[in-house]
Amino acid sequence: MAASAAFGSPLLMLMLGTALPCLLFTALNGRPIDTPISAHCRVAAAFLLCALASHAVAFPIPAFGGAYSVPRAYSFYLFSLYAAFLTIAVLLEAGALPKGWVCSLGGGSGCLT
Repeated sequence: MAASAAFGSPLLMLMLGTALPCLLFTALNGRPIDTPISAHCRVAAAFLLCALASHAVAFPIPAFGGAYSVPRAYSFYLFSLYAAFLTIAVLLEAGALPKGWVCSLGGGSGCLT
């Protein structure tokens, strides 16, 4: 119960404190709130989505033995995914990758500077 209280209470406060006002703003004004997202956050979100989608595909596969058992190669895949994320994040921070290219991905508003 302690673990559920530790995660549930902040999640509830986040949903009530952030999502509800944003929902009301959108409902009353008829447009979403324009919130620019930094290039680093876009890269992190893309890699997080890729990792979570990999988990959603890999764990339910019965060929892996079921019961949340995956082969060792899957861990190497996740480490390579993390290495790719670090490489892109460092190149983005160093200026080797243009932020405009990353900011154009995903549509929406522009990036924070």
